[in-house]
Order: sequence, then C-alpha cells, then structure tokens
Amino acid sequence: MNSFSKTLSYGADYSSVWPQHPELAAFFPEQKVIYLLNWGKRLIPALIVISGCLQLQWGTSDNWPTFIASCMFALSLPVQGYYWLGRRAETQLPPSLSRWYFEINQKLNCMPSVNRPSYFDLAKTLRKAFEQLDRVFLFQ
Repeated sequence: MNSFSKTLSYGADYSSVWPQHPELAAFFPEQKVIYLLNWGKRLIPALIVISGCLQLQWGTSDNWPTFIASCMFALSLPVQGYYWLGRRAETQLPPSLSRWYFEINQKLNCMPSVNRPSYFDLAKTLRKAFEQLDRVFLFQ
C-alpha cells in the first residue's frame, strides 16, 4: 500500500512539474492526461451529485447497486490518472530522449542530475529550458 500511495504522490508532483506548452503536446501524452485530470477533478463530483439526485427522484431501488458502482468508477478516474503519471515519471528515458535530455542540459550550461534520467528529470529540465532558453531548442 505504501508503494501505491508513493506512486500517486509522485504522479501529483510530476503533473505540477510538467511544462504546459503546446509544442510538447505533439510528442508527449502527459499534457493531455494532465488536462483531462484537472478537468475531471472539477467535473466528476458535480456529475455524481446530479446523477445521485436524479436517482433519488426517478430511480428505483433496483438501480442503486449500478449507481454506486458507476460512482466508484468515476471517482477512481483521477486516481488512475495520477497512478499512470507516477509510473511514467519513474520510467527511464529511452536512448533518443536521453540524448535530447543531455543536449538540453548542455545548452542550459548545467550538469545533469543523473546518469540514467527518468521522465521526471526530463520534465524538470524542460521546465527550466522553457524559462531560460528560446523555444528553438526543441527543434535543434
């Protein structure tokens, strides 16, 4: 259980570090997942309340198990998103992205923090690069 909660918190950290720039959306699914996660965290509770009110008004007692199962599934969607982000953040970069990570660090004139970078390391480096460098660094 400790590992699961650690992965969820790592996913939340990763979602806050990942730079939200349209140039990255074509290359990485993180931006779309983070957008849907933030959208779902606001919308899902409202949908559950509305569907609960509709169930109370017009539903029968036979439909309650289905309603509860649907609510549990809907509430688990953000948890699933954070879990996916946490696992993605821990994943080591493939060789091509690893080379790109080291090139960006070289352009930033800073030493990479690790020898085998993960997606979380890439997110921190990309955030720093978007703050300090011109956007041309993406395409060089």
